[in-house]
Amino acid sequence: MFAEDKLFAISLILSGAFFLAAAYWIYGTNEKNISFRERLPRIRVSGAILAGLGLFWCTFHARPLVPSSMHFYLIPTAIFCTWAGYMLLDYLFSRAFGGMLILFAHYFLYESFAYKTPCKPLFSILCFVMGTFGIFLCGKPHLLRDLIRNAAKSEKWRNSLTVILGFFALSYITYGFIHLMR
Repeated sequence: MFAEDKLFAISLILSGAFFLAAAYWIYGTNEKNISFRERLPRIRVSGAILAGLGLFWCTFHARPLVPSSMHFYLIPTAIFCTWAGYMLLDYLFSRAFGGMLILFAHYFLYESFAYKTPCKPLFSILCFVMGTFGIFLCGKPHLLRDLIRNAAKSEKWRNSLTVILGFFALSYITYGFIHLMR
């Protein structure tokens, strides 16, 4: 089993790898493949899987808040909410992705204080931006589709989003290796 500090470092590196893949994906977006790529925010199966993972993660955070006699109901409630989201919500992937961004921003910020992350103000701002974008995606899930459309239609949007995602990737990978080397 990993030590928690190594798990934190590996999760930062994997998050950076995800942002790097997202930067590459956005950079490859154009008018020819927009019809395929703009469907991403509405994919229900991937959204349900991501939402289920997020809700399962939240059940462990909810344990201190719920009376011990109701702990048994947390996992079935997460399963039911995942099913209900699959059946009733539009833009499920976008909403679930926003929720995961919020959860990861919280996790990264919490662990950064525990493991003395260098240059903490920059790291805190990165986490704040990531979490705030997640909040926007949960509230306005069509925003992800609009960003994909703008990246396909405008080279300025495509290059700007690629640079922003690349900056997040470089930052998280760097922070991950800093923590891994300790």
